[in-house]
Amino acid sequence: MAAPKSNIEFLPQEDWEKTSFGRFLKWLLTIGRYIVIFTELIVILAFLSRFKLDRDLTDLYEEIEAKQAIIQTSVDFESDFRFLQKQLSTIQGLRKDQLQTKQLMEEIAALTPIDVYFSDLSITGDKASFTANALSEAGLATFINNLKKSSRFSNLKIGSLAIGTGEGIGITFTLESQINK
Repeated sequence: MAAPKSNIEFLPQEDWEKTSFGRFLKWLLTIGRYIVIFTELIVILAFLSRFKLDRDLTDLYEEIEAKQAIIQTSVDFESDFRFLQKQLSTIQGLRKDQLQTKQLMEEIAALTPIDVYFSDLSITGDKASFTANALSEAGLATFINNLKKSSRFSNLKIGSLAIGTGEGIGITFTLESQINK
């Protein structure tokens, strides 16, 4: 038969463990173990999460590099696109001006009598300059009256007026006018 087991205590119980300081020290050592274990778990989790965070950071850098490469490849396209857009807006403006000039020329042609012909016609912005010859005084008077009656022309100024000079037959005159839009 086996002998009964007895509890062998390797650390002898001392009287100081039974004092309040001893009980506090024992409690502190027990709680201290849990605190140390809990702290080690937090450190291990932080160490392991470092791998995931490093991988996320690497993925973000790769994504940024890929997007930068896309942007770099599209820089030429964007500059070409902006250049074409600017050209189109310029062309649109020129076509608009061309249409307005065409309408203005048609109005001038409608206001000009048959015996008046132009040697120079200049339209710049909102000013028109005419250098023309009229074969008769009636033609000149009709042209000036037509311009005065038109709502498109204002501030008529006759610059010069000459009768039968040089190669021109009839009345040579220059006229300046403000163009109303």
